[in-house]
Amino acid sequence: MPKFSERYGYTPIERAFQRERMDETLRIGLWNVLSLSMWHHWELPFYNSRINAIAKRAWLHYFKRDIDRLPEFRYSLGGSAYSIFKDHFFKGEWFEAYNFLEFLLQDRDTFLDETFVEWLNQVLETENAAYRVISNEIVEITDTNEIKAIEEALDHPDAPIREHIKSALTMLSDRETRDYRNSIKESISAVEAACRIVSGSSKATLGEALNRIPNLHPALKESLKKLYGYASDAPGIRHSLLDESNLITYADAKFMLVWCSALVSYLRSNETNKIA
Repeated sequence: MPKFSERYGYTPIERAFQRERMDETLRIGLWNVLSLSMWHHWELPFYNSRINAIAKRAWLHYFKRDIDRLPEFRYSLGGSAYSIFKDHFFKGEWFEAYNFLEFLLQDRDTFLDETFVEWLNQVLETENAAYRVISNEIVEITDTNEIKAIEEALDHPDAPIREHIKSALTMLSDRETRDYRNSIKESISAVEAACRIVSGSSKATLGEALNRIPNLHPALKESLKKLYGYASDAPGIRHSLLDESNLITYADAKFMLVWCSALVSYLRSNETNKIA
C-alpha cells in the first residue's frame, strides 16, 4: 500500500518516480543483478582475469586512484577492491551508483550482455525508477516536464479530477499492486471529467462532451476522440480483462498519465474553450 503522504500528495512526485534519488530497495536490486551477472563469476578461471582487468580500469579511470594502492579484488572480503566498489555503490550519492553502473556497462571488455540489460531494466521498472538502460547508457524517461504536468493536474480545483489523477499515479507507482490497466482508465476518466466541466454537461461521455466544446482546435478534438475510442475499444481498458490486457505496459500507463494530466491542465487554462 502507498503511504499516507503519497496517497494524498504530500510526498513529491519525484519520489514516486524515484527521480534524482535511489532508495535502498532499488540499490539492492541493481547491485544484486550486477553481482549475479558479474562479481559472482570472479572465482571461475575464465572470468577471473577479466574481472581483475575491469577492476583495474575502474580504479584508474573511474575512481582515478593511485594504482599502487589497488587492493586485490577478493570477492566478498573486507578491504578488497570488491568491498570498496560495493561501499561506493551503497554509500555514495544516487547518481554515483548510476555512474558506476554505466561505467561497467561501457567497459571495453564488459560481459554484461542483453540479458543483463533486460534484467536491469526490469528492476528499474519494478522499483519505479525514472531511468532505463538504453544503448549502454542510463537515460531519464521521466523528466521534470512530465512531473510538472502531473503536479498541475493534481492541483486542479475539481476534486473528482484530482482523485482520478491520484488514483492513476498510485496504480502506476505502487510496486506491490501495480495496475496498468486501471491506471490508464483513471487517467482517461480525468480527461472525461474535465471535458464535462468545460462543456457544461455533467453526465456526458467524453465523446458527447467534445461535441459541446466550441473553439477547440480540430486536431486536438480529433486526438481526444481517438483517446475516447482507445478507452472504449482497447482490450483490457474498459472491457473485461482479457489475455490481450497483458500487452499494456508501464510505458503505456505512464504516457497516458502524463498526456492526460497535460490535457486536463490545458482544458482548465484555455479560456477559448468556454461554452458560448
